[in-house]
Amino acid sequence: MAEINYKMKIKPTLLQKDKVSYASDHIDLPENGVDCSEGCNPYGFPAVVYDVVKNFDVSRMGPYPHSTAFFDAIHDQWEDVVDIEKENILYADGSINAIYSINNIFDAHGSRVLGISPQFADYYENAQMQGITYDPVVLKKENNFKFNVQDFLDRIDDSYNYVYLDNPNNPTGQNVPLEDIEKIVEKAAEFGIIVIVDEAYGEFMDKKDSAVNIFKKHLNLIVIKTMSKGFGLAGMRMGYIISNKDFIRYMNKMNNPYNISELGREIAGAALRDGGEIEMHKAAFARMKEEINKVVGKNLHVAENLPTCSLILLYADDENVDIKEELFKRGALVISGECFQSLDKSSARIRLPKEDEFPKLLEAIADLEKSLDK
Repeated sequence: MAEINYKMKIKPTLLQKDKVSYASDHIDLPENGVDCSEGCNPYGFPAVVYDVVKNFDVSRMGPYPHSTAFFDAIHDQWEDVVDIEKENILYADGSINAIYSINNIFDAHGSRVLGISPQFADYYENAQMQGITYDPVVLKKENNFKFNVQDFLDRIDDSYNYVYLDNPNNPTGQNVPLEDIEKIVEKAAEFGIIVIVDEAYGEFMDKKDSAVNIFKKHLNLIVIKTMSKGFGLAGMRMGYIISNKDFIRYMNKMNNPYNISELGREIAGAALRDGGEIEMHKAAFARMKEEINKVVGKNLHVAENLPTCSLILLYADDENVDIKEELFKRGALVISGECFQSLDKSSARIRLPKEDEFPKLLEAIADLEKSLDK
């Protein structure tokens, strides 16, 4: 029997490129250490989730999911500023699946996407697997990795098919104000460019800065949301896309019609309505960042960030310092900058822990700062 060359049937981009991702189902936590790696809310999900699970009628698991609880909560959350209709929403298995659904509807041949670096790696990894060229505006270390909207606007031209921005940014935790997002969307529209704004960490910024506010004004805008971060429900895999009805219809043609289970929809709807204690969590993150800023500044630095966001990017002047390794030895697990384009081991993304675990992280950072004087 002749040997079958199965590789000839596989996309060349999949054969030629390895996927780089820090996502893993295994956490190698230091002994008695603190986990500052996973992007979910360390405070967990709203208490109302327990009531939903406790009172859920398990017989509803038999039929396909049809609950409108999640959509209803989304609609009501935004009804004071924009009318979101069912045809504007597509459910997704978290924000990562939302990214895959979006990238699947576009003609990848010769396509180019403009983004920034560093930002969420799984977007550009998937884009490149689809054959889309990713071209980032690099945030500069000497500018504390601060995003400059004019630098970005200057790069938009007709050579691009899409723009992708995560807001707040992962890994720095900084956010782009809505007025700047709208400038980007408007200039992109001049060249027929689609703008994708990934608000995975959106609950940690003010509602007024969400691109959801303007999606009906701009037909070239797609917004990604998730319940994984602010709502602490990463294990439930629940996200959604908001956009114009045409884009949603195209994505539906390539999508699972039953994304998110019946129980998941009920949980998501209840959590979104309740809101949990996100405002308290935001205040806690801001307090922690104040404490970190007090113990760094000579050898280690915190990149530009939004005080209320759960993320920071810590970086060293000395490019030979392996921050992930050094913090691990001191009891804190973080994500190495090597997982993000344009960064290296001398930086690390830190997801802040709960306040009762914070002293371990603060001590580790302070000790590393002092050790670099030697």
